[in-house]
Amino acid sequence: QRYVAAIACLKKALYLDPFEWIVCYNLGLVHLLTGQHASSFHYLSASINLKPDFPSSYMLLGVCLTRLNDGDNACSAYEKAVELDPADHLFRLNFAAALAALGRTDDAKAQAREFERLFADLDAEQQASDPVVA
Repeated sequence: QRYVAAIACLKKALYLDPFEWIVCYNLGLVHLLTGQHASSFHYLSASINLKPDFPSSYMLLGVCLTRLNDGDNACSAYEKAVELDPADHLFRLNFAAALAALGRTDDAKAQAREFERLFADLDAEQQASDPVVA
């Protein structure tokens, strides 16, 4: 129910300012959370077109494309996210999961090792801030 309200509110915001990249990003995120992957792809692509230097958009696009069974383009999106922010451990973790799902185990292991290295470099508070990873 809250997601429906969030989508309605964000669509109104997009109507008022159609070139606001963060609204497109948030619409992509909410649609991804509700399983509406085609809509998520649409809004995340728009967000990237409006602000191509925001790496989290590429990471979410990678998740979305993975769920749409487009592994090659998902990997391209993850590669771009990692290129823009090589220090983000979650990009590496999601990239490793996508590579493993594609059967590219050596590449997945390399990304997983990089995730572990980056995660180990975080202080205890940062590590504990993400309950899914910690």
